[in-house]
Amino acid sequence: MKPMAILVNTARDGVVDEAALIAALKDGRIAVAGMDVFDDEPPAPDHPFFHLDQVILTPHIAGLTAKCGERMALSSVHNVLDFFAGRIDPALVVNGAQFNGE
Repeated sequence: MKPMAILVNTARDGVVDEAALIAALKDGRIAVAGMDVFDDEPPAPDHPFFHLDQVILTPHIAGLTAKCGERMALSSVHNVLDFFAGRIDPALVVNGAQFNGE
């Protein structure tokens, strides 16, 4: 990346090598980083990101717009109603095998 590059990670932990990013920021090989996800969540209070002025941190909510929150709430309510009506999509049940007594 160019020294004036801005790296933003709102995807998943592990996508960015945090140690390499910290080194690149300290050495001036990258200008700024915006991190919404971390290898360990929440990051430890002594995490190096907290001590770098060129890093902006958000608590894993960067993608949560008002519209997204509304859609998530409506989907949750529909899933609860579908569950009680006996028509829940099995792919939506995280521990489906345990839930179904399997």
